[in-house]
Amino acid sequence: MQEQQRRGADAPDAPLVSILIPVFNQEPYVEEAIGSAQAQTYPNIEILVHDDGSTDRTVGIVERLAEGDPRIRLTQTASNQGVAHARNLLIDRSRGAYICWLDGDDLMARDKVAAQCAFLAANPTVVAVATAFRPIDAAGRPLSQGQSLGPRDDEGRVFIPPYATVTILYRRAALLRAYPLRPLKHGSDFDLVLRVAQAGEIAEIPDTLYIHRYHEGQMSMRGASGHMIAVASNIYRACGLADIVDDTAIDEPRLLRRILSDRPLLFSAIAKAENGVPTDRHHGRFALVLVLLHTVRRIGTMGERLAVVSGCLRRAPLALIQVLCFWLKRRGRAPARSP
Repeated sequence: MQEQQRRGADAPDAPLVSILIPVFNQEPYVEEAIGSAQAQTYPNIEILVHDDGSTDRTVGIVERLAEGDPRIRLTQTASNQGVAHARNLLIDRSRGAYICWLDGDDLMARDKVAAQCAFLAANPTVVAVATAFRPIDAAGRPLSQGQSLGPRDDEGRVFIPPYATVTILYRRAALLRAYPLRPLKHGSDFDLVLRVAQAGEIAEIPDTLYIHRYHEGQMSMRGASGHMIAVASNIYRACGLADIVDDTAIDEPRLLRRILSDRPLLFSAIAKAENGVPTDRHHGRFALVLVLLHTVRRIGTMGERLAVVSGCLRRAPLALIQVLCFWLKRRGRAPARSP
């Protein structure tokens, strides 16, 4: 620990990196998670932890770690306010030129921050950089191979964010342009990445530098729609339409109903945006079909389901096939996070 603190003191020219860690009832994992942040080879970091009303021993563990490492600073709320609120508080407190996230049950490879900072230094037009990640179970056993950033279209637009949005390291200025996170349940991280991507390129390091843990204590995304509303919001913006998401109040059923009723407008707007783009690169159509099928599964009547499938077959048949294949591939992976 003293060696890491000395490295920070000996590297005054290295831009400060803020590692932001929102936690809630992560007693079994939080010490290992923070330890992976402390072990970073990058010489100049601050580790900010916000406890969102934990009822277990999470706070005590973080306080003990902070006593031995001045880079760690803890704040807490008495009751759970949600992850978007916690992330916004952490951003408010951060001082770094670069900002990255670490979930309180995940791990970072020792050279993650160093590799991402070096990449951004060498690529000044890139606003953020992701890495591949390796899934593990509660005991740390590997689940599958690492995965990486999703596709862009020919105009550089990102319609589906990285699967592991938490791997990304941002330039502070780019992140602040998308601040604050909007309170989409299970979707604030997707929404943040998509809005940052509008400010510039999000690149990818193919190395596996983040370890993402799946366990029973996680909040399931089954039945949640926030991540798909974030994708839909991005489609509206990318097509030059007014954003459907309000920054303060999120009424998911109302937004899903709006998306369903706007499907002819959205298909026309996407077709115009992708005019001249090769069929196999119609990523906007893929994203729209994904959102529509999710939406109609959640709130649609049988008649609406038939109408949506028929519309997708007529307007985006390849995208429909791609979405069905995507779902089949995802069904065998990460059951707590499937859309």
